[in-house]
Amino acid sequence: MRNRMLFLCRVASAAFLVLSLCPPARAASPEDHAAVPEILSRAESLFQSMKSRDYPAIFAALSAKSRETIVAETASALAAAARQATPGMPTAAESPSTLARDPAPGLEAVRRDFVAGGPIARDYWDAFLRRFDPDAALEHSRWEIGSVGKDRAVILLTHHGADHPATLKIFREDGGWKMGLVETFWSR
Repeated sequence: MRNRMLFLCRVASAAFLVLSLCPPARAASPEDHAAVPEILSRAESLFQSMKSRDYPAIFAALSAKSRETIVAETASALAAAARQATPGMPTAAESPSTLARDPAPGLEAVRRDFVAGGPIARDYWDAFLRRFDPDAALEHSRWEIGSVGKDRAVILLTHHGADHPATLKIFREDGGWKMGLVETFWSR
């Protein structure tokens, strides 16, 4: 029994010595992730494209869900506007040739316009940028990495004077990082 107690004391002492000499393990920080520079660069590039009104670059920087949502909502709004009658003009029901003469563009035409930075894209992004100043993110906010995963990341943007950060969701798609504008800012 005495040998057993002596053995346990020695094992405990040795374990304590080993553990006290080993530095504590540090949890990996999101800033340590190898993709962080690319993620931050892509996010900054989106806001710079907005600032310079480079419409094709804005659209290209967005996630697939953001691009498809924006195209679908824009095509739907254009179709609704085309159906509305101008005051004093016959309605589409009274004059079916009105829609045939000036139909709303379909999804593919709207998508092509956004890719090319055409007039629909220009109107959309100009309206968006009347309500959002990219300098708020570029010049007047603190940027921090919130989290980084294999296919997702989060950037925390805290505007000067704000108590809480905005959370920008970013997704890895087709070998690059894309900004989740819809995933971040549209209501569910």
